[in-house]
Amino acid sequence: MTRHRLAVVAVVAVCLVGLTAAVRAVTLDDFAAVLASIPVASQARVLAALDLGMGSSCCGFPTDETYRLFQRLASAPGAASDKEAIILVVTRAIEESLPIDSLLNKAFEGLARGVSLPLLDQLLAQRLRLLEESRDLLYARGIFRATPGASVAAGASALPPSRFDALVSNLGDALGDYLESGGSPFESQKIYDEVQARLTQLTGSVLVAADVELLLSRIGPEDLKQVVLAVVS
Repeated sequence: MTRHRLAVVAVVAVCLVGLTAAVRAVTLDDFAAVLASIPVASQARVLAALDLGMGSSCCGFPTDETYRLFQRLASAPGAASDKEAIILVVTRAIEESLPIDSLLNKAFEGLARGVSLPLLDQLLAQRLRLLEESRDLLYARGIFRATPGASVAAGASALPPSRFDALVSNLGDALGDYLESGGSPFESQKIYDEVQARLTQLTGSVLVAADVELLLSRIGPEDLKQVVLAVVS
């Protein structure tokens, strides 16, 4: 084999190794290793939640992004207890079958900005509460996450999981951004206007128009005010 052909083979081999590494699926063992490196005392609970999330075939669980966040936390300066507190916010969201994409995005944003871990934990905990309250508001207004085989009461609407989660996630994000920008929890109409503008802007790209129309037709300014007050009180 000529030197040129050997060089070509070597380059191809390197590329194949790189491609294999790039597409290798993240496993629970990978998560266990990074959690042990922090270390996280509640590792068993975190892994159980991750196993639940990763095993959900219907909802596109963000395994890679979650793993990348845990890796980022492991290498970040700060106490292990503060890192664990952030991980447990994500864990709780998974346990409650809440969408975690917005939590991951907020965590990455905070780490990139150099936000202290204790403050980041507070911000994420607030976002989690907003997700919980947003989901409960949708439930109260007859908008549900579709479950195979489950019956739906008259007048209720069951949305596919990905579409329901997108509504909850973006409603929570809109409320969270409003609060973090200094918005008053008592200005109900202003809160509603902010939410309406955000959801309308995302219609057609992230959200389905019919879902946005359904949500806005069933909630009002006072509903959103009560969600915000429940979180900040």
